[in-house]
Amino acid sequence: MYRFFVEPENISGLQVYINAEQTHHIEKVLRLKIGNIIRVFDGQNHEYEIRLIGKENESLKGEIIQEIKRHAEAPLFLSLVQGISKGDKMENIIQKAVEIGVGEIYPLISQYTVVKMEQERIGKKKQRWQSIAREACKQCCRNRIPAIHNPITFSQMLDLTQGYPAILLYEGEDQRGLKSVLREKAPTFLSASRTFLIIGPEGGFSPEEAAQAKANNIITAGLGPRILRTETAGIVAASIVLYELADLG
Repeated sequence: MYRFFVEPENISGLQVYINAEQTHHIEKVLRLKIGNIIRVFDGQNHEYEIRLIGKENESLKGEIIQEIKRHAEAPLFLSLVQGISKGDKMENIIQKAVEIGVGEIYPLISQYTVVKMEQERIGKKKQRWQSIAREACKQCCRNRIPAIHNPITFSQMLDLTQGYPAILLYEGEDQRGLKSVLREKAPTFLSASRTFLIIGPEGGFSPEEAAQAKANNIITAGLGPRILRTETAGIVAASIVLYELADLG
C-alpha cells in the first residue's frame, strides 16, 4: 500500500490534508482516485490508513479509517555523531543510518574535517538532510523521523556526551574492538536513555582528539584490521551496535 508523510498540523480529528506536491504525485504519477486507500505517517510515531474523500484547493483530503500500530523503533536510542564528509557522502550516510534504525544524527566538525560550511549553507544543508531522513522513513516504514541536528564542533560533542555512554571509533585503537566493548559494557548501554557513536571524517581523528575523548570518559574502539572510509565506518559501526544491543538482524 502506498505510504506518504503528512505534517502533524495537517491531521485534525479524522481529517488528513495532503500537501500540493504529494497530491500531484498521487494524482498524476500514481493515478490514484477519490475512494482509494493509502497510508500516511506524521513523523512523530503515528501512522494511519486513510480513504481519499475529496480535494480542497491543491490538496487532497482524506479520512482516517484506522491507526496502524507499528513497532519499528530500535529499543536502543543510538545517536550517531558523524564527521562531515565531502560530496554527497553525508546524504548516503543519513539515508542508510535512518534505514537501519539510528535515533538521531549530529554532523561533526573536527580537526581533519575538509568541508567548510558557511553559515548560510548550513540551513540549506540541514533542510536537505532532514528531507533525506524523511524519505528514508517513508521507504523503511519508520514512523518517527530522526532529527538531523546542526553541525557541532569536537568540543561541543564532548559537552553533549557528558553523562551518557559514548564510543569513538579510532584507527589507532588496536587494543579493543567495537564488538568486545559492546559485550563488556552492554548493561551500561542498555540502561541509558541514549548512546553516542562518534565517527571521524576523512582522515579520522587526531591523536589529540582521541586523548581528549578518553579524558572525557568516552570509550575509544577499533573496527578491525582494515581501514574503512568514513561513509562505510559509520554505517558498519551503527549496524554492529544495533545488532549486538538492539533489534537489527
